[in-house]
Amino acid sequence: MPAPKKSRLPIILAAAGVAVVLVAIAIGGTLWFVGRDDLTREQAQRECRTAMEREADQRADRVGGGTDGVLISVTGVELHDTWETDKGWSVNGTANITMTTALLGQTPTSVGLTCEAEATDNGVRTTVKNRL
Repeated sequence: MPAPKKSRLPIILAAAGVAVVLVAIAIGGTLWFVGRDDLTREQAQRECRTAMEREADQRADRVGGGTDGVLISVTGVELHDTWETDKGWSVNGTANITMTTALLGQTPTSVGLTCEAEATDNGVRTTVKNRL
């Protein structure tokens, strides 16, 4: 009596499952890699300008919000050096500020800032700190 033929269906299904998993890994890896590198220099500069303006406005509100008669106005942000980092981009800039007091009148000043911009799954994350 001849031996019964073994079905090749389990082998075919296992191979197809492995192929599907490999394709999913390749697609996910490609999307992850492309997503990390899609922040351009120009986008980083735009995001950092906005972040620096927001930071300067918040600082002006904290300092000028008291009752000591000091009015703080942010007159603009200038961008300087931009360079690529391991995680994205860094941008040096200057926040230009005018302080107005009854005793001194208007006094222009500036604050050096550095912004780091990084692409994330939720958009661009920026961090602003004082430039050293």
